[in-house]
Amino acid sequence: MKRKIRGLFFSIGIAGSLILGGCGKEEKEPVTITMIHAWGGTGEDHVAMRDIYDGFQKENPDIEVQLISMPGRKEMLRKVEDMIMVGDMPDVITFSGMGQNTTYDFIVENDMALDIMPYVKKDEEFASNISQTNLNYWTTEEGELFTVSDVLSLSGGYWYNEDILHAAGVKEIPRTWDAFRGMCYKIWKWSERENNEIASLQTSPEGYLYFMDHMLLEEGTEKDRNDIGTISEVLKRLQEIYVYSTSENAEYSYLDETRLFNEGKLAIYVNGVWGASMISENINAKYALLPTTSGKKLSCESACFGYVLGKSGNEQKEEASIRFLKYMLSKKVQTRILEETEQIPANKQVVLDSYEKEMPRLFQAASLVLSAEDKIEVPDNLWTYEQKAYFTENIFRELTGKISPEAFTRQLGEMKIDK
Repeated sequence: MKRKIRGLFFSIGIAGSLILGGCGKEEKEPVTITMIHAWGGTGEDHVAMRDIYDGFQKENPDIEVQLISMPGRKEMLRKVEDMIMVGDMPDVITFSGMGQNTTYDFIVENDMALDIMPYVKKDEEFASNISQTNLNYWTTEEGELFTVSDVLSLSGGYWYNEDILHAAGVKEIPRTWDAFRGMCYKIWKWSERENNEIASLQTSPEGYLYFMDHMLLEEGTEKDRNDIGTISEVLKRLQEIYVYSTSENAEYSYLDETRLFNEGKLAIYVNGVWGASMISENINAKYALLPTTSGKKLSCESACFGYVLGKSGNEQKEEASIRFLKYMLSKKVQTRILEETEQIPANKQVVLDSYEKEMPRLFQAASLVLSAEDKIEVPDNLWTYEQKAYFTENIFRELTGKISPEAFTRQLGEMKIDK
């Protein structure tokens, strides 16, 4: 029998009859729910998301939301684990696109996550606001739904500085990996001649994870992605690309890559379409899909880990959590998410086409991703949290020869990819 852990929740005091001004009106104390999220940073998008969360309580005075704001995903995950271990399961957790992890598995396996599907089936408006991509990926074989995302992850490409490519003599965007390496070589030789210290690319560990998935899943075969021999071949191809980068360590992140791109020192910047808002207006940036061996167009359109609601057994708290989720998926809030954070809303009622002039970069990138011939999941949906951590912490060590390809591949092989 699986061990069950029941959360200890804040008690709700239901007030008795309160006589207000002799009118004899009865008031109930607000239902209190706890929510933990990873939007606690100082960035504009973080501030905007916190303001959106605050807006729920203003519109729902009968619900009090106790927000627990963490600055990032890792810190949020550790906090959730600590709370669960002392029996204090949050009512709402937003995993913010974090990869598959044992904490989520533990919550589901121990009957601590609320099945959202019954609420979806009896509420047509709620159902229509959830993306079909989310339902397709996260509905279990038993027909249960334990997580819903308020945004879509569109990626599988890179941003490029069009001025640099033109100066280096790159006349067209490469469709194949061979042509991609040729572009990197051309930029590298141009930079060497001009002595301008502009790099072809300086990809973060997460970027190489996208490269690997594109190479492994071009034909959509899960068998290849689990095959150690195939992974070894892909690592050799990554090494051929890495020669056009400057050696870095695991602490180098997409933020460093963003900074270099905005300073005009980088021709290629690997990120999703959400990177549009991070790019300086001074950079003539456009989006391109990562290449493939065959030259076909391949991109990522996914619904990653989103909101998980606690199964408290308290009907009022569970209903309040569902109302919060409905609020986040409403057209009004989804429009705010698009306009204030430049994330792609999950609600299909928010039409991206109407933002072509207002958000030209985001529109160009999103349109390219959505029009691709084939689509695969983003790494967050393909790798466990532990696998991603190992990859990002060690890929530079492998590419620089500090650990052997065999050791790196063997370790990944021991972390078998199940999904």
